[in-house]
Amino acid sequence: MPSSSSPPPHSPEVPLAPAYSQAAKLPTPTAEYMRTMYPPNLKLIQAQVFFRHGERTPVRTRLFDQSTWPFCQRANHLHADFMKAVGRFVPRAEALPVPDLQRKGDARYTEATGADKCGVEYEPAAWSVRLEPSKLDDGMSGGAKEQARGTWDPSACDMGQLTDVGLESLRRTGAFLRALYVDRLGFLPETPENPHDWLYARTTDYSRVIQSTHALLVGLYPPAAASGAWPAFDRDFLRRFPLHTRMHAKETMHGNFGCFNFIRHYLDATTQDARRLKWIDDVHRQVVGLQSIGARAREMLAAPHFGSNYHPIYDELVSLRAHGAELPGDIGADFLESLGAAAHHQWTGHVRSLEGQRLGFGRLVDNVLQTMAQAAALTPAQVADPATRPRIGVQASDDLLLAPGAVRPPQPDEVPRVPKLALYGGHDITVAPLAIILGSTDRTWLPFASMLTIELFSDTTAYKGLANDLPRPATVPKDLDTRGYFVRVRLNDKVLRVPTCEVSAKHHPGAGSDMCTLAAFFEHLAPVVASEGEYKAECGTMPTKEL
Repeated sequence: MPSSSSPPPHSPEVPLAPAYSQAAKLPTPTAEYMRTMYPPNLKLIQAQVFFRHGERTPVRTRLFDQSTWPFCQRANHLHADFMKAVGRFVPRAEALPVPDLQRKGDARYTEATGADKCGVEYEPAAWSVRLEPSKLDDGMSGGAKEQARGTWDPSACDMGQLTDVGLESLRRTGAFLRALYVDRLGFLPETPENPHDWLYARTTDYSRVIQSTHALLVGLYPPAAASGAWPAFDRDFLRRFPLHTRMHAKETMHGNFGCFNFIRHYLDATTQDARRLKWIDDVHRQVVGLQSIGARAREMLAAPHFGSNYHPIYDELVSLRAHGAELPGDIGADFLESLGAAAHHQWTGHVRSLEGQRLGFGRLVDNVLQTMAQAAALTPAQVADPATRPRIGVQASDDLLLAPGAVRPPQPDEVPRVPKLALYGGHDITVAPLAIILGSTDRTWLPFASMLTIELFSDTTAYKGLANDLPRPATVPKDLDTRGYFVRVRLNDKVLRVPTCEVSAKHHPGAGSDMCTLAAFFEHLAPVVASEGEYKAECGTMPTKEL
């Protein structure tokens, strides 16, 4: 089983993942890799990095009678640090669960935290997990039961909680970004001075994503070797690294489930629809035929489900495997991959259509393009000196700052400048759809800690590429000169080829179709970005009765 006690080493290199790791594979920034990917004529201007949170416990367990997941020793302490830092920590002894109407009966919130949420919907893991009376041995004496009810297990995880394994995976992601952008390229500063001038970090309001963002930053800027411990996720950390989030209703990184013509494709998914494809029918017959989980899997698959019928089964199995647990002998790696592919097909099928991309993720794509356009508009002096850059634009107008003592809108001088590095902490249903929009043809479920990187370059040679006469979203200034700018997209250890950029005139002549011209990149994404009027008309009206 993985250990959660060893402190992170202070090293510019990327630590090795454990053998049982289910985290995404990252490239190795060798000398040859750097020569190929970052030739001297291409100057990196900006990197926007979307990442999935690290390994977690399953959102719900139904296949196995596993009552505890003892993988959250450090994660529990760091989560308590964070909740104290933003003024939302409530001791478990004072926490009386009440239903949360916005989450339709989810009782993980308390009266105290629910009244103090300010509209930000945290999914908080508790400080630690009290043993449930229903899980107690009926043979215990009355005194033993009372003692057990009062027992705290500081390593126990809640469901859907980032674990210590997940923390380590995101620290490795941060270490990779440091090796690449600090040590190899000198693109980012050695120490994180004045981060408002060059860093924009945004996360959804899920605690597993907030903590993953903390872990990534620990890897990117690790403590000195002499400190020997993880930096606390406290007020000092929030002052050092400003983190932004949004109210749930304003979040663009989940897919827009407030849009009826998008969400209706995810309501009441059934296996009957998916099994029209023979390969999914094969997977279905395999899973219900398994001696170990077949009976329970059959019950789970019989009922309609939001998004995917196969994903809850896959999620529980891959979460076990990600923490070093042995799966039953009749469940092999190939079968698990096929099950994940069936879940991926159900979840992302609609995103392969222009309507799904436009209604579900058009607003997020627009955020990315505006941030990129602002970077391309910088003067040479502003590129060289981040402190002279303008503040980030309207794409961040819905942001809230996870500030010491409060979650609040940022003050004018707290709004980040046009960033060199933008970090977006999200989910599988954030990164996978964006990857599909940008050309990914992968059919498997996205691993934990997956990373989609969108890099903007300028060519320092005389080559200027295409003129500015290609279509672009209305939110990108018409007078922006895109000549000499190029974009590359990487999903984990693979470069994606954006379909529009396959044409020879629409990519860099030296780097090939792996490197879009900025004009062609805008052209590819222009149909995905709708105006506010188009968006409202195309979404339709949400039914008045509860979905």
